[in-house]
Amino acid sequence: MSIQDEGFDERWVVFVRGANRPGTVAALTAVFATRGVSFDALATSDAGPDEGLVTVTFRTTGRRQREIVRAAERLAAVSGVVVRRAEDLGVRAAAVMHLPGDVAFRPPPHAAVSWSGESALGQPVLVEGPLVDVEHVVAAAREAGARTTAIVIQPPPTA
Repeated sequence: MSIQDEGFDERWVVFVRGANRPGTVAALTAVFATRGVSFDALATSDAGPDEGLVTVTFRTTGRRQREIVRAAERLAAVSGVVVRRAEDLGVRAAAVMHLPGDVAFRPPPHAAVSWSGESALGQPVLVEGPLVDVEHVVAAAREAGARTTAIVIQPPPTA
């Protein structure tokens, strides 16, 4: 038995591809609600002419995560589900941050990210890399006075 099966919550990212029609997101949120699991974040995006992609980050045990994935896969409107641990370095994200002009922002040295933009010139800063590193950079930017931040999790090629 692993630690995630012993009642310890882990952070997960699930990518759900499904029909782009009314009720798909509601059915998916019901899967989480009936199992007592809240979202950290939920985002939708277009995945094609008739398909949408829902990306959800959440915390739960490995066992409950597997229950959620099985239930989501059984939904009639769902055509595919991919789940990853949020700490998986293959889970990629991008963030945009607006910092005060007097802040010459640089990501923390241990964050494996690439970035563009010069906050000292009033430009937004775009950061890309593993989700955990991007989140760390955003937290540092907020501490440095970031006025606004936004994170987008990039779907894996198989989602």
